[in-house]
Amino acid sequence: MFFSCILYLVSFLCYLYLFPREHILNIESFIRQEADKCVKCGLCLPHCPTYMKTQHEGDSPRGRIALLQGLVEGQLQFSPQLEAHLDSCLSCRACEHACPATVQYGQLLDAGRAHIAEHHHGADSHSLLDRLSNHAQPLGIPPLLLRLYQTTGLQWIARRSGLLKKLGLQRLDQYLPRIPRHVKWRREYPSQGKCRGSVALFTGCASNLFDQATLQATIRLLTRCGYKVHIPPEQVCCGAMHQHNGNIEQACQFANSNLKVFNSLSADALIYTATGCGTTLNEYQTLARQAFDMPVMDVSRFFEQISWPDEITVEPLDKKVAVHDPCTLTHVLGSEASVYALLAKIPGLQLTALPDNATCCGAAGSYMLTQPVMADALLSDKIKLLETLQPDILLTSNIGCALHLVAGIREAGLKIEVIHPVALLERQIKSDKR
Repeated sequence: MFFSCILYLVSFLCYLYLFPREHILNIESFIRQEADKCVKCGLCLPHCPTYMKTQHEGDSPRGRIALLQGLVEGQLQFSPQLEAHLDSCLSCRACEHACPATVQYGQLLDAGRAHIAEHHHGADSHSLLDRLSNHAQPLGIPPLLLRLYQTTGLQWIARRSGLLKKLGLQRLDQYLPRIPRHVKWRREYPSQGKCRGSVALFTGCASNLFDQATLQATIRLLTRCGYKVHIPPEQVCCGAMHQHNGNIEQACQFANSNLKVFNSLSADALIYTATGCGTTLNEYQTLARQAFDMPVMDVSRFFEQISWPDEITVEPLDKKVAVHDPCTLTHVLGSEASVYALLAKIPGLQLTALPDNATCCGAAGSYMLTQPVMADALLSDKIKLLETLQPDILLTSNIGCALHLVAGIREAGLKIEVIHPVALLERQIKSDKR
């Protein structure tokens, strides 16, 4: 049982199904075409978190593009050093906003990693976490095993014995939050009162495992606002981790499966609570050459745009609250303003944006596990800001960022609650109206 817990701990962000591979054509031609757009002006450099830390050209968007160009043109040989520069990228995509040539850097980097995965199988480029992402996990088993790992004393034994460190799992354990009793979602949740419409909810992998409180709050708030909520159990991982680790073929399989599942529903919108998933869902048109039949929206933007029933009363909250804007929300989705507009519904809130929100916190999906040195350096900057601000609550719309920030906050000994903006808002709804 203990080693089963450890195995699932390693793969907790890869709570995925296995699909057959299919060939993706023209990766090299795409790299050549997109990389040729880069004029090497360097305007991206001050926006790149890794370049600002290392001041190394190979750790900049311009440098990585040049490396990919040299690789596909045969001017450079593949090497661990070349791959290390590519792998050190956070995929935060802050550079895309600064690029005058509109280089699609995120897609270019994904294609580059796919090229390496296809042509350099012998390279030890993927961690155990990456490799486990290609294995199926039966629904419901990981939450149960992780909960047993924590509640039976196995976690305490693993930590005190030094076994986690010996197995290289200490960092994974560091990020593992307290696992609550797992909730099995119903396929449909009826609206309360007059039905104003229906929405589909994407639960995601990490959110479904580590942030069910936010999903539950979202369902309660949606139904309170008069919306029926669909949660099809056939939905699968968005494919983000596979895509960013070079397995574009399998990411396409996930995309096609989700497109089929959600497009079979009659819903006004597809809503997500984790912006990392939202970014990938919104880019299925590029990834799988097909889009959803409904708008794909961040939960905060959806609640900002709808009219709220008069009977919903939001109680005041006299707390100092800081907002962390995930890179995906700011640089890709462009809907960070919706979070602040939504939080304005809470009277008395002392709201402030976390300074330097444009810079990545270092979480970046599995990056916080595979690139610990850079991830911790970027996290340290955020913790210093929080030590200065001393907020009561920190809000973030991405579960990966939340796990990363919580680990840093705990290490620094700060007393700051970290939750999703919608979870805070729903918490302030008068209980007698639920």
